[in-house]
Amino acid sequence: MTIQERLAKVHFFQVKPDLSSLDANQRQALAHCVNAAHIMTDVYFDQVYVENKRIYRELQGRSDAEGKDLLRYFLIHGSPWDAYDHDRPFIQDVGEKPKFGSFYPSDLTRDEWDAWLKAHPEDREQLESNYTVVKRRNDALIPVSYSAEYADRLDEASKQLRQAALLLPEGTLRSFLGLRADAFLSNDYFESDMAWVDTDGNPFEVTIGPYEVYFDAPLGLKAAFEAFIALPDKDASRSLSKFTPVVPDFDLLLTQEFNFHPKGKAIPLEVVADVVRGGEARFGYMFVAYNLPNDRRVHDIKGSKKVFSRTMMEETFSTVALPIAERILPADTAAKCVFGNRLLFVLGHELAHGLGPSKIKVGGREMPFEVALKDLHSCLEEAKADMLGIRLLNYFRSQNLMGDEMLLGALLTGITKYFQGWRHGFTEAHARGSLIEYNWLKTANALHYNSISKKYEVDPERCLDAMSRLSTEFLNLQIAGDYDRAKAFVKQWTHVPPEIPSIIEDLKDIPTAVSPVWDLSELK
Repeated sequence: MTIQERLAKVHFFQVKPDLSSLDANQRQALAHCVNAAHIMTDVYFDQVYVENKRIYRELQGRSDAEGKDLLRYFLIHGSPWDAYDHDRPFIQDVGEKPKFGSFYPSDLTRDEWDAWLKAHPEDREQLESNYTVVKRRNDALIPVSYSAEYADRLDEASKQLRQAALLLPEGTLRSFLGLRADAFLSNDYFESDMAWVDTDGNPFEVTIGPYEVYFDAPLGLKAAFEAFIALPDKDASRSLSKFTPVVPDFDLLLTQEFNFHPKGKAIPLEVVADVVRGGEARFGYMFVAYNLPNDRRVHDIKGSKKVFSRTMMEETFSTVALPIAERILPADTAAKCVFGNRLLFVLGHELAHGLGPSKIKVGGREMPFEVALKDLHSCLEEAKADMLGIRLLNYFRSQNLMGDEMLLGALLTGITKYFQGWRHGFTEAHARGSLIEYNWLKTANALHYNSISKKYEVDPERCLDAMSRLSTEFLNLQIAGDYDRAKAFVKQWTHVPPEIPSIIEDLKDIPTAVSPVWDLSELK
């Protein structure tokens, strides 16, 4: 596939934030936060691949048409691997995507890792930390804090956040920015994570730091740096806030059924409009929403915050998701796939990320379940959030917060989401989780593909029952923390059904992804 063909599959759209709600000081503060976001991108380049910066510089130095196209595509993915094409390289003489990024020695094996932790239990906490890289020195595995590894850039990011804080009045955002500036230097993110949950998106949203562990595919431990700067959509946020008061009641039902501790009661929700993204958030298959922080201690003590990018969600829905729904579902069924129902599905998914166990005991040692489940954690957690999210929406229906048609519409948009992800491959965490869900629903006769009409027939009640049962399976796997059991489950349910490749081939005329073109001219 030529670079021009790859670019043709991407829908580009302009993002020009409306800054009219901000005063002069707030605009200056926002500009400092944008600068910090750009620093997150620079750090992320190093986390992904040790040769990333060299490739970037070489592409910047090319003046030919192909070189410019390669640079544009590189800046879509943040690396020389195509996240929309099974992570295949799109630049000549670049090999396979490194399985460990630059978080670990390139020649590290799983057996060596496990053996070292067993022989050196005193090193386990720092080696398994989300915020260290692992180096090999004299045949020893040594943890190095992010604050040391990326010291120069995190020092500058810290300065940018402090300058932003000084321009803002006393409040939750100013407090968070100061604490996150401290965290960049101390490598202790707990207090700033706690403070971030208290922020409400006013006068603007700032999410910045090391968060997701998707890029650490083998072990699921090391967090990549990212940033998301956005402006609040207060009306949309208010429309979702009616759901949050009953979430603790649902969480209590789960704690009674599965015998884990309830979460903190803070469940702030924000719908926002993008200003800019940095680091991992800027590249590849960009998120439409997130539930953070990932620190389970914060979940237990306070809760977690959910942020929804209306900018990315609307563009992805209208350009990619809706055309897929209209292609694979009968017309009367596809008509239920409207944006409001897609938003409800994402709401359930993000709320469900904040539900379930935090710490578990394995072999007498207490640990977060993601440590126990290692590389399987991300795909199981994403699929759990889908299934438990629908179960939560069904609970909302029982509390008269939504009707049957809204629930069905949300469920259907969740099913079409599978095909969005599979067009990029089957190995990414969300895509693997979707295979588990699809095969489970198919086995339960809740989902049937008619090869003549090339449409899916969906049985809503069977879907709801099957999804509830599958959410129970996921919660039990997390609570058990048994890696071998989880591995067998994932292996059983992640095969690619024979009908899927031809269905995906039939979708090839629909854009593969959307990519924002940022216009920050008003900040200059």
